[in-house]
Amino acid sequence: MKNIFLSKVTMCIIALFTLTLSASAQNTNATDEYKETLKKIMNFSGTSTTTDDFFQRLSSIMKLKASEKDEAYWDEFSKKWKEKVENKVFEMYMPVYEKHLTLEELKAVAAFYESPVGKKYKEASLMVMRETMPLLVTQLQTEMFKEVMPEKSERVKKGEQRLKEYEQKQKRDKELYAQAYMLPSDSIVIVPEEVYRKAYKNGRSTTPSLYSIERREDDTKVTFIQPIYWDWQWLYYSPGFKIVDKKSGDEYNVRGYDGGAPMGRLLAVKGFNHKYIYISLLFPKLKKGVKEIDILELSNEKDKEQLPSNDDGKSKSYFNVKVKDYQVVSDKKNKKIYY
Repeated sequence: MKNIFLSKVTMCIIALFTLTLSASAQNTNATDEYKETLKKIMNFSGTSTTTDDFFQRLSSIMKLKASEKDEAYWDEFSKKWKEKVENKVFEMYMPVYEKHLTLEELKAVAAFYESPVGKKYKEASLMVMRETMPLLVTQLQTEMFKEVMPEKSERVKKGEQRLKEYEQKQKRDKELYAQAYMLPSDSIVIVPEEVYRKAYKNGRSTTPSLYSIERREDDTKVTFIQPIYWDWQWLYYSPGFKIVDKKSGDEYNVRGYDGGAPMGRLLAVKGFNHKYIYISLLFPKLKKGVKEIDILELSNEKDKEQLPSNDDGKSKSYFNVKVKDYQVVSDKKNKKIYY
């Protein structure tokens, strides 16, 4: 009985081992068949040509970054890396294709490229390109660059960091511009040509020019001539503006814009390209004895929150201003020059 039992156990083990080997062989054969079919499709679908073009572009980038290398070096470099690129492409494509197409579908694609199955293949290849190409470019370019110019890898990291910071600034600027206060076009007064010609030489200055100082019953209105050089332009006048009496040292802090625009917020002007407009700020009423002043734009906490990254950082300050040279009388017909 014992021998019969052992014999049966042995037969079971042999049968199980045979089935395992058979299944393994079938899986290997299926995988090999999938690889060969995929290679065939990549050839007639133009993917191989695309890979060659991709390699040429990578090589061109490397040559630009290491122009001191001679042709012999680049010939050897191309031989070695062309095969690496082809293997890398296939290595990345294979698992992605297996997610989107079965072996049977792949065979159908090879035989009926224009059939419905073939159309599905085209769609899948597009997805493959989108999934793999950005990563492939990054990986291979980085590896090539390390081999060609290893000493520059640190510079590459710094360049990537600068790019990241630039993108962050751009994102912040877009958010800032989206929240900017758009000045109502019907409240903006355009400066007559004969006035702004006296204020600017050849239209090159981007800094506002001091235009007038108006002593009023309850306040002092200071008006500037602001050049607009684009169809859409931002403006910013800091809440840190103040008038300083040169003789006494008394300070008069800005109250806001004449016309009611929010102070300390980025302003936007649209539709006044290559024109000049008036911008007026309100200050407390100057004492009668004030004759000479400084008009200063000092830094303020809100400046950091509102200034875009392309701000030139120059303050709009005006020194040794004689009040009588800019003093005007209030015009009852046009009491306010908005913004």
